Amino acid sequence: MNPVIFKPSPESSRETEYDVPPSKQFNDLKREVLRAFRMHRILALAVGVTLFALVFTFGLQRAPYYETNSLIYVQPAKAKVITDASGGTYDSMRYDTYIQQQLQTIVRSDILSDALKSLKPDTWTRPGESEQSAITRLQHDLKVERDAGSYQLSITLDGGNPTVIANIVNAVTNSYIRKERLDELAQTQQQLEVLLKEQARLQTELASARQQQAALSSSLGVADTSGENGNPYDTQLGELRTQLASARAAHAVAEAQLSSLVNHGPDSSGALKAAADDLIASDSGLSSLKQSIATRRSKLVSEMAGLTPKNPLYKQDEDELQRLDQSLENMTNQLRDKAVRQLQEKLKLESNRTADVVSRLQGQLAQQTSIATGNTPKLQQAADLAAQITRLQAQLTEVDSAVNSIQLENQSSGLVHLLLPAEVPLKPKASKKIFILIGAFPFAFLAALATAFLKQKMDPRIYIGEDIEKTLGFPPMAVLPDPQEVDGKVLDEFMLRFVAGLDQAHSTSGARTYVFTAASANMNITDLVSKVAARMDKLGYRTMILKASSALQNLTLAQGSADKKPDVAWDRALLDDPDEAGETRLAKPGERRLMRPRRESFVAENLEKLKQNIDLLFIEALPMRTSTEAEFAARLADITVLIAESAQTTRDDLTGSLAVMQRLSVPGVATVLNDIQLRYADDDFIAVTRSVESRQSEVRRRETGAARHSHEDYQVSIYDTPESTPQHQASQFQTAGEE
Repeated sequence: MNPVIFKPSPESSRETEYDVPPSKQFNDLKREVLRAFRMHRILALAVGVTLFALVFTFGLQRAPYYETNSLIYVQPAKAKVITDASGGTYDSMRYDTYIQQQLQTIVRSDILSDALKSLKPDTWTRPGESEQSAITRLQHDLKVERDAGSYQLSITLDGGNPTVIANIVNAVTNSYIRKERLDELAQTQQQLEVLLKEQARLQTELASARQQQAALSSSLGVADTSGENGNPYDTQLGELRTQLASARAAHAVAEAQLSSLVNHGPDSSGALKAAADDLIASDSGLSSLKQSIATRRSKLVSEMAGLTPKNPLYKQDEDELQRLDQSLENMTNQLRDKAVRQLQEKLKLESNRTADVVSRLQGQLAQQTSIATGNTPKLQQAADLAAQITRLQAQLTEVDSAVNSIQLENQSSGLVHLLLPAEVPLKPKASKKIFILIGAFPFAFLAALATAFLKQKMDPRIYIGEDIEKTLGFPPMAVLPDPQEVDGKVLDEFMLRFVAGLDQAHSTSGARTYVFTAASANMNITDLVSKVAARMDKLGYRTMILKASSALQNLTLAQGSADKKPDVAWDRALLDDPDEAGETRLAKPGERRLMRPRRESFVAENLEKLKQNIDLLFIEALPMRTSTEAEFAARLADITVLIAESAQTTRDDLTGSLAVMQRLSVPGVATVLNDIQLRYADDDFIAVTRSVESRQSEVRRRETGAARHSHEDYQVSIYDTPESTPQHQASQFQTAGEE
């Protein structure tokens, strides 16, 4: 602990918890727990002993415990539409959700109520216990869970009577299966009713559609309007169009041939002769004539080969050859002319025939088209009826399959059925008595520590310097032990830390005026201030102690002017500006005081005059929160020392006093924790106290050993004479203040 801790500004600068490492937080928590146990040892021991006795007694009196369970098989259902004839698909996530729902359904109040009603009244329900209370207790004790990796649910109950728990588990199991089966049947019955209504509707629509179809078939003259020949007009029109196209092509060919032979011109006559030649080329008479002429011509040529042109026989043969050629040509021309005439007649006849075919086919096509056009609405209605009948038949088939499936499911055992009933256990569970007996002490010990820790956390008072630091944000200047628990020399060393802090404040900042104020009411700080003043006097400082109430009034009225009324209170300051008559007037109550920088109040002037003869001025004031005199003195002082008493001052006292000083904007603030008892102290303070006591014991031992040589080597106390005791000096300083 630093003896010179001085905060020049009352603003808080506490460290956040996030800046503290976890290891330090754990160490701080452990230290607080141990200190809480030391502070509230009796309470912690009482709680610990009581809990240990209760837990230990419970462990000794623990009776044998039995456990039994039943297994229920939950069949995984496949997701499908009610009209789906296939097996459907299995969804594992949906099944897991269904299992979770069943786990909650088993412990439903209505199921447990039916189970308890099926048993004897005193099987589970206690005498005078309501049904709702018994159900709630059974819900708490009953354990329902799913066996991992299976489709089984386990219902488990433990208790002291093996027969009772087996009967209860079986009753709950049977009640659950019965309720679940009723729920399944209720759901399937609703589906069956819907499907039967749909089946009747489809059958009615199908019968009506078939009646309409029969009427249309009779009207169209078709036996089956939904078959391939349901529309005969399209087939007939297609055949007529094909025949008409063929007839038009044949007529076009005939017209072209006729036109090419009939037209006059060299090309047409040549084509006609060529066509006629083609026809007479196969004539048998012409062929026989050509053969005879060729034979005779060959004979004549042979005879002429040995004759001269002047030979009469040669001339005769030559004339005969010319006659033969002429006769062949005449025969050919006759046949050609005949063939030309025949060919022309044939082409004309073919042209007329094809034209007649085209005309008749066009008439038939027009007639059939008119008939088909008139029957088009009927044909369309017949097609729609055929499609509607097909659709209705498919729907009716699906509905019939769904109805059959539901009827079969209603006759089955359902999705949930009993797999293994609960049996009466033959031996109890492994006893946990040894664990309860062994854990009684750790549990009681932790409970005792927790009780002490909670007691300390709920205590609004402060006990150690760390409490002040957590409350105000800065540590105290000094922590002083209880004089009744430590030796006088040990107290002197802790007091020296306080004195050293004041000395440092005087040396570094020139502080000369100190206001000592208590943090809480009913605190007497006179003895502490006197001891500090005596110690400062030992260090060579000229010190004076004043009471705030009397000192401020004396300093205010110290001018002794005739125009000043002696009964004017110190909190009504004088106005610096004179009135019109040139006289100084008093400020009215509530009126703002006007101060000029070139002149100070009478209190400040008299205080400065008083400090000319001394080094340090100690002003003892009442608590800051309840005294306006302390507030005024704090404005005039260099440092305000807030004194807190361990186990008496509360955190609200500290924060309230600090808030007042923040409002007053005091130049400096220091805190001191007084009268801390060792049972409330932290480990560091106890260690320091023990160290000081050990050192003082060593000093006394050395003084005792060296007393025969020199009595003045070591002082027994810092107060050598009775006149140097704090009480004697305090009375002298008080007298000086009154003077």
